[in-house]
Amino acid sequence: MLIVDWDHLMSAPGDDQRYAMLHDAGLSVDDDEDAWPDRSPSVGPQWFWPSPPAIGWFGKFDFGDVGFSYKDHFVASEQWEEIRAFVAPEVRSAVDRFIDPLFWGGLECMADRDAEGAAAPVSVVLPDAPSDHLLWCPPAAVSSLKLLWDLVGAELEALREPFERYARIDLGRMNDFDAFAGLLRGWGDVIGQAQQRGWGAVGLRC
Repeated sequence: MLIVDWDHLMSAPGDDQRYAMLHDAGLSVDDDEDAWPDRSPSVGPQWFWPSPPAIGWFGKFDFGDVGFSYKDHFVASEQWEEIRAFVAPEVRSAVDRFIDPLFWGGLECMADRDAEGAAAPVSVVLPDAPSDHLLWCPPAAVSSLKLLWDLVGAELEALREPFERYARIDLGRMNDFDAFAGLLRGWGDVIGQAQQRGWGAVGLRC
């Protein structure tokens, strides 16, 4: 997961060149990817920042032991769908709209979002991602997501009780509320760091 200076990225003449820039950037910072299959459960989320001369246009976020794989996002989206009916409408709406564009492929529950009576404080629609990208989030969308995260982050603890009552917890690494909340906080960190710099966010396929 990368946050990037969008103007610098878009200065490349085409998708292939931009992908090459992003791929090279991701490989240029040490996150010990060779150790992923044996990743320790104690590994936490962390940032990796480039050294000169690349410094200044990107940062790489590693979600740690929970969130580094697509499967974790899939499981978390299923857990959210299991508990969302038991969450206050305004919080439910904010979480829906925050995670829908970030949990790649969207959420099934978003199909009926406009029929549930909750106010939609912010809506986020991302442009189609280029080939070989999981996420393509320009700075304008980052700013909207940050507004949603401000709402979600402030109410995150309110999700604990419905999660512990209604969510399945026998699903690999997503086995308790802290793991679920940690995944959301990771995305909040990504969006916050990007918004602070006026940057975008990009997810590359492994």
